[in-house]
Amino acid sequence: MFLASCADDVYDPSKEPQTPPAENPFGEGFAAPDGFGWTMISPVKLNVEVKDDFNGQYKYLIEVFATNPLHDEDATPIAAGVANKNASYIAEINVPTTIEKLYIRQTDPKQRKEVYARAVPENGGSMDCKLYYTGVDTKATGNTGSAFEAAKRAGFVEPAHKDSEDLKPLYDETKIIPEVPAVSDGYVQYNPGALNAGAKFIIGTEYTEDAPFKDILRVYGDNGRATVFVQGVWDLSASGKKLTSRLDIYIMNGGKIIGTSDFTIEPQNTLTIQSGGSIESKGGTFNLGCSTKVYGSIDATNVLVNEGGAPEIYIGENGNIKVTETARFNNAQVFNYGVLSANKLEFVNTTILNKSYIEDCEDILINGSQIFNYGDVKFNGTLATNNNTGTASFINHYQATLAGTTWNNGASVYNDGLIQLTDFYNTAVGEIYNSCAFIIRNEFTFVNLILDNGSITSDWSKTTNEWLPVPNITCNQKVNVKMKNSSIIKTDNFTLGNSPNSIVGEQGDISMIKARQFTLNSRGKTSISGNLVFEGKYAENYPSWQLDVTCATTGYDESKHSIESCSGIINGGNEGGDPSDPEFPIIVEDATNYTFAFEDNWPTYGDFDLNDIVTTIDKVTFAQHEDGSVGVYTLNGTLQAVGASKKLGVGIQFLGFTASNVVELKGIVEGVTSNATPINFESNQSNPVVIICNDAHRFIGNSENDRSYVNTLANNSNNKNGVKFEISIEFKKGAVKPKDLNINLLDLFVISRAADAKTKRTEVHVAGHAPTDLGNTKLFGQGNDKSSAEEKRYYLSSENLAWGVVIPTDFAWPLEYKNVKDVYTNFVSWVTSGGKENKDWYNNHNGQVFKK
Repeated sequence: MFLASCADDVYDPSKEPQTPPAENPFGEGFAAPDGFGWTMISPVKLNVEVKDDFNGQYKYLIEVFATNPLHDEDATPIAAGVANKNASYIAEINVPTTIEKLYIRQTDPKQRKEVYARAVPENGGSMDCKLYYTGVDTKATGNTGSAFEAAKRAGFVEPAHKDSEDLKPLYDETKIIPEVPAVSDGYVQYNPGALNAGAKFIIGTEYTEDAPFKDILRVYGDNGRATVFVQGVWDLSASGKKLTSRLDIYIMNGGKIIGTSDFTIEPQNTLTIQSGGSIESKGGTFNLGCSTKVYGSIDATNVLVNEGGAPEIYIGENGNIKVTETARFNNAQVFNYGVLSANKLEFVNTTILNKSYIEDCEDILINGSQIFNYGDVKFNGTLATNNNTGTASFINHYQATLAGTTWNNGASVYNDGLIQLTDFYNTAVGEIYNSCAFIIRNEFTFVNLILDNGSITSDWSKTTNEWLPVPNITCNQKVNVKMKNSSIIKTDNFTLGNSPNSIVGEQGDISMIKARQFTLNSRGKTSISGNLVFEGKYAENYPSWQLDVTCATTGYDESKHSIESCSGIINGGNEGGDPSDPEFPIIVEDATNYTFAFEDNWPTYGDFDLNDIVTTIDKVTFAQHEDGSVGVYTLNGTLQAVGASKKLGVGIQFLGFTASNVVELKGIVEGVTSNATPINFESNQSNPVVIICNDAHRFIGNSENDRSYVNTLANNSNNKNGVKFEISIEFKKGAVKPKDLNINLLDLFVISRAADAKTKRTEVHVAGHAPTDLGNTKLFGQGNDKSSAEEKRYYLSSENLAWGVVIPTDFAWPLEYKNVKDVYTNFVSWVTSGGKENKDWYNNHNGQVFKK
């Protein structure tokens, strides 16, 4: 008997049985766009350049944060390095696609810190960050006239009278008052009270208050003028008395016009009051319609200037107008070299040049008027305008002072002197151009503001020897602020409303906003940018589209910048310590929670609840040497959930370095070992691979062979805390850079089937990552998979769906049997848009998630 056998061995141990595709868990026809990589993390290349004040002698420490370290006390740098004039800081990092800004903190050699916010390019890319103002710098000249010229060029103000720049009096009293003739021309004999044209009539000293002259004088005929010299007392008390003719009236030293009721000097006349001469109007209103020069005094209950004319009112150096109730100047020009005072002072369509004193006023109205102040204006109540046309203006020139209680609405302001108020309200219209000192004791409200070597503060404190902050700066209108040439706003509370608002630092020495608290009460956008430092605190919970701060920022009283305006040094600046280089190693800590969530059925679809294995990388820390290389690297993670009934393992493949770069590898598992113990990289791997566990159920706390779900069912008795693990790697100096440890080079994966004698193990990786050398590639193209090593396409299906994703947050994974698209309603939009829409889809769910 002969035994025969087949000539060929037909068994092929490398041939896998074909796996049929499963039904699409998102519904028939659902697919992700071609090229969509399922990433929620963007690569960013940083190039950070500093303005080196130490000429390359020392290095600046550069730290990069995902949140503002000025406001987030727990913020840790996700990258760090050094820079100076000789070398920029260059880094490659990864950030969540939802992050729109990075915060770059610069610490100079004197240990003074500044933070700069910079926008992250959409979907990552290159960021060239210059940590200084890049505009054209021009130094402040210190010439207050140049500031006013700049204001005029900006269309702000223009002097409206011939004497605006001349500090000498317009009229010399000794030259403009004629001599009193020896004999008066007297009346026209047949018409008592009338004077012939050219007549010179004297009201002599024989007329006293007990026996005054009472007649109304006029010029006889239709033409010509007459001159009246008042040496005694002229009583115009009879109600309604008017001087309607063409008289040139001179009230001489000792002379007086009196009135106890309304009386009028109409526009056809002129009036000059010599030193020692006076008008006293008690009880009624003195209506003054003619051009008037006052070297003596007007003492009245009420004065109304402009009875149908447009008079020029001149108050000489020793002259004064004192009104106990209301002085109203309408369509006039006022030149004050003496003293003007009134309980209520009204300027309507009037130009005022004040080179001396406007004082003892309760309220001032400047409706449609311009005040050019070279002296002192003081009031106790309100300075206002009764319209909001913006036609009124107050120009407070060099060494001039405006002091009072409340400025209220509608007028523009130029200042290169001192404005000192309790409250300033310019809430609707009106420009403010400040080149010196605004001192506000309570609240400052504005719309449009230019600061040119100007300051806005409260009073000087003799106790602390500093300018105090304005308690409140507020505005409910759209705000436009320009600051240049070492200007400063110093306040406790800065609140803005309607927007868009813009605050820009311009040329010259850097300017400053110094605010203990900055608040927005609007849903529009406010930007703070340019040659400016923001010193203080603004709320970080504003969306980036609402508040965009790109200038330098520091803590309150921490800025290195000294700000000096016309009133001296307003902010002395932080002098810092002795200069030195940063201490090494620098500790970098990325505290972003990265959640790796997997489906375990690859190469076929599962139920897509993304909870078969959930593992988080909780923190990555490394020590960085002076040469930029990494010393000791520590990875902290947690196995959070196991939502599968089969044995699963978890491993990490490191794609940025080789095992030959490693000096020592240690591992700690919570509850398993109390001390760091040596662990090994897997053998026969081209990339370093660490196996966290071969049995996830057992690792998380189930008994042997217990395949019960853990942390995927609500209120389940088998739920328990996740298990923490730590991997520590010490690298050879100079071998590994921080970019080699970016999260996109950390490939955490699932082992869904162990290797056997015939087949390599089955691995499930995050979309885009290739399997390890020990992973089975024979399943590529089977089931729903469409992986291809030739195309470098890994763990993506024929519909471009993924089995594993990295979510850059502490993700709340769906409960068992709950499809992620139903739990997270924005998930579908994110997928079908190729990641362009709803990038933060993982922040909104319907509650069907596991709660730790």
